[in-house]
Amino acid sequence: MINRLIKNFTFTPDVRKDLIFSDTTKVRLNDDDQRTPHLSLKKDSKEEFPIDADIFVETPLTTPNALQKWLGFEAKIIETKNTFTLPVGTSLGFKLKTTGDDFYWDGAAWSVAGLSDWSTEAQINDNFDTFPIEIIGNKSIGVIINLKTTDPKVTPQVLEIKMLGEFDIEYLEDIVYDSVIRKLNTEFRSSSIVVFRTSGLISSIDLDTVLENKGYNITGIRKVVNLTADPLELTNLFDTYTPGPARQDGFTFDPGIVTFTSAIPISNLVKVTFEYVPEIMVTTGQDYFEVSKFPSIVFEAIEEVTKTGFAFKDTIAIGRDFIRNKSALTAVEMQPPTVKTIRLDYSIYTGLQGNQLRVIDDIRRFFSNMKTIKSFGLDCGYDVNIVDGLDTSKNKKNLDLTDTKVANGSFEILGVNFYDQPSKDQKLVGQINVDAKLVN
Repeated sequence: MINRLIKNFTFTPDVRKDLIFSDTTKVRLNDDDQRTPHLSLKKDSKEEFPIDADIFVETPLTTPNALQKWLGFEAKIIETKNTFTLPVGTSLGFKLKTTGDDFYWDGAAWSVAGLSDWSTEAQINDNFDTFPIEIIGNKSIGVIINLKTTDPKVTPQVLEIKMLGEFDIEYLEDIVYDSVIRKLNTEFRSSSIVVFRTSGLISSIDLDTVLENKGYNITGIRKVVNLTADPLELTNLFDTYTPGPARQDGFTFDPGIVTFTSAIPISNLVKVTFEYVPEIMVTTGQDYFEVSKFPSIVFEAIEEVTKTGFAFKDTIAIGRDFIRNKSALTAVEMQPPTVKTIRLDYSIYTGLQGNQLRVIDDIRRFFSNMKTIKSFGLDCGYDVNIVDGLDTSKNKKNLDLTDTKVANGSFEILGVNFYDQPSKDQKLVGQINVDAKLVN
């Protein structure tokens, strides 16, 4: 689904720790009035604002991976009465921050910015659609805001930075496949062991030759011990690990080669402890399925549930949002999302009892630390609620392997935003403003 969506940098106290201030004695996040926290210059001991040229505040990067291109830019300010502009003698400048350099509009193109190179709000807005996200920043972007005054009695005040983008996103697919499963594949790890007897003097071993289960998605080695020479397992002989060929999913690899810090003699028992990520599968709506690899985490049900009483700063009092093109007297209105709670029921399948105990402990720890899940496509966070802890009481009616060990659990993702309604173009002329969103 393609829609125009707005990304906001809102300067509330909870983001203070994520901001970079050029000089905290000269600029600050002002939350003296809790209703309108904002960026402003900071008064000195004489109750005057600094008149330096390049005072700035830098936002963190955001990486909305569903972005196709940027379309619009607005700095939402505390406006003077009647004129709806910045106070006389004050101004704002901007740079776009990326994973590499900072950029500004030089009048003809996007160029790498020096310390004193700043764009106006209009320059960013008018040329944002040409910002080359395909070669700059890998869709990651932030904003550097220059607050400036020539009158030490007044300061510009910035409430929010708004960015309009064109997004191509399927919301349920984003939260399940691109966010939850991606996080498990890239961050979750469990461990297992393999013990073998050497057939000669060896300084390395190809795990593919000693593993009975070839399905392990091995990601690394924790320890190598010569049990014959070191029965107390005090000396780690692990040196390096070279993974096998990459698999089709791009996340995992075939078993590879482990090298040791010293050679191990013939007929010695060797224990290798390795890390792996279980196979991640989705089999919703199926009465019968076969688990192709062990260990596996299988999502067996994904459903919307009614949930009351949750709260998260990104999903409180969600309504319409607007971004203005001040010079053209137009705006884009983003319609309010449908807010849903998504429940995921999953089972862990292992072939060995030891593997089951380890992976249950590891997945319990992983989910207990995962207080939020971040949308891969939108780069916004949602609360996670553990519904059922892992247990091993599930029967084996779906399996044809009597030695398979099973544990199941479930969790909910709270307040997931589904922007199903298309955005709308609006006119600013004739709008009566109450909340400073639609103003001439």
